[in-house]
Amino acid sequence: MSPNQQNDSASLPFAWWLPYTVSGVGIALSIVIWYALVDDLMMHSIKHSYPWIILTLGVSIAILVGFAIRLIQLTHQRRKSLELVNEHFKKEIADRIHAEETKQKLEKALLQGQKLQAIGTLAGGIAHDFNNILYAIIGYVEMSREDVPKNNIIHKNLGKVLDACKRGQDLVARILAFSRRQHHDFKPLHIRETIEGILGLLKPTIPASVDIRLQSMIKDCTILGDQTQLHQVIVNIINNAVDAMDGEGAIHITLNRIAAHDEALYPFPHIAKDLSYCKIDIIDTGHGMDQSTIERIFEPFYTTKEVGKGTGLGLSTAHSIVKEHQGEILVESRLGHGAKFTLLLPEHEGE
Repeated sequence: MSPNQQNDSASLPFAWWLPYTVSGVGIALSIVIWYALVDDLMMHSIKHSYPWIILTLGVSIAILVGFAIRLIQLTHQRRKSLELVNEHFKKEIADRIHAEETKQKLEKALLQGQKLQAIGTLAGGIAHDFNNILYAIIGYVEMSREDVPKNNIIHKNLGKVLDACKRGQDLVARILAFSRRQHHDFKPLHIRETIEGILGLLKPTIPASVDIRLQSMIKDCTILGDQTQLHQVIVNIINNAVDAMDGEGAIHITLNRIAAHDEALYPFPHIAKDLSYCKIDIIDTGHGMDQSTIERIFEPFYTTKEVGKGTGLGLSTAHSIVKEHQGEILVESRLGHGAKFTLLLPEHEGE
């Protein structure tokens, strides 16, 4: 018997040699009985055919029993083989379904990225032209104010126009920051230290009914980045979380590290998988978002806040900043179950 057959037979209900042994023992017993009967008849000088009938019957039964045992073994072996094939097909189907879902997510993320890029380019062009118009308005308003006495109501009204123009310039600056990638002098930043500094500045301005906690799963994580921009990203997300909770709830921030080629990087299609990343999770207990809101959350000028309470540029700017840092931002949420923002930023391993 070959080694492969021996390995296969290890999973059988009986040892491979059992049917052959049973048949052999049965045939041997039949021969012994036949020999004893023939010897007894010869001693009495009797001739009869029934010893041969018993021999034939005994050998036949032994062979049939051995055959039946072997048939049971083969049936069991075939059932095991079919079960293995079935499990293999189930696994292959599950892998194909997972691959198809991953493909759809990647295509969706790519389409969203292209959409944001197109909107950013369009917004940048409009903002640039609008900024030029604002400069002309500001210039003429300032000249007009010089021709009017300071205690005149017109002077005060023109001052309000200037204030509105300056707010417009601030808005244009944010649009331009979103629409184009600027060169920044990135420096090593310690993420834990940076987040602790941000929370130290934010806590006095946040209602006491909002509990903010930082949990670091690692000692620290270092990135190359712009501290001011990173402040802007985290502050925007936390402020949105506070608004979503109507001033009451909890914000849980966790800091962790994801090693290169880790499976946790697969949901992020636009990042290099051969790098290690600092991972920041910001989880709130707010009212959450539906799927249509999640799909548009990073679009410029999109907001669910009341008129006058939001420009719709906070998260779009945060998305642009994270991209400039070669990172990725992802949001998960369900209505009534809060929201979770995940930031991935490449880890800096240099001195």
